[in-house]
Amino acid sequence: MTRYQKSIWLFAVLLLTGAPASAQVEHQEHHPPQSTARYIEILEDPSRDAWQQPQRVVSALGLKPGEVVADLGSGPGYFTLRFARAVGPSGKVYAIDISQEMLDYLEKQAHARGLSNIQTILAEPHDPKLPPDSVDLIFICDTLHHIPDRPSYYPFLMRALRPGGRLVNIDFHKRPLPVGPPVEMKISRAEMVREAEAAGFHLERQYGFLKYQYFLVFRR
Repeated sequence: MTRYQKSIWLFAVLLLTGAPASAQVEHQEHHPPQSTARYIEILEDPSRDAWQQPQRVVSALGLKPGEVVADLGSGPGYFTLRFARAVGPSGKVYAIDISQEMLDYLEKQAHARGLSNIQTILAEPHDPKLPPDSVDLIFICDTLHHIPDRPSYYPFLMRALRPGGRLVNIDFHKRPLPVGPPVEMKISRAEMVREAEAAGFHLERQYGFLKYQYFLVFRR
């Protein structure tokens, strides 16, 4: 497991437990990560819905039947499965993750729910592996701050978006919160906007209904 993958796992623990960062980091340094099954259990904990408000997030995006969405950092499909229903059988969702085990789990969940419009992509930390001009919307939730070299990563996202496509980022405010990673791991809203604009995106809209996160919508 790479350092990047370890940081993702650590974030998942902090995401829902709100455990002190120092204790969790110490544990992470001296013991191997728990199983993928435990990671999935953390990410899909029903208590997350109270502050993540997934249905309201999906509604705000106004997805239309036939659209193509990329869920970057899909994990076990917390948002992916919802997007697949929103775009319908004529649409498509790319589920992108660096963990094959996570994608295998997602595929089983999609099959069990009769969703055939999800395509998984095993990505690399520096490349989402999305085809050029392939998607109408790229959705990133609580993942961007794990990308090791974001200035080099944004061009991959720009290339993957169709003309007029949207980039959506939801991430934790850079301050102490009862959920999410430690402050030093976070990207502030202002910093994220500067990065995206430098890459050629422009901020089109933002939502303030999430208690712990900013919710930004950019156009290419």
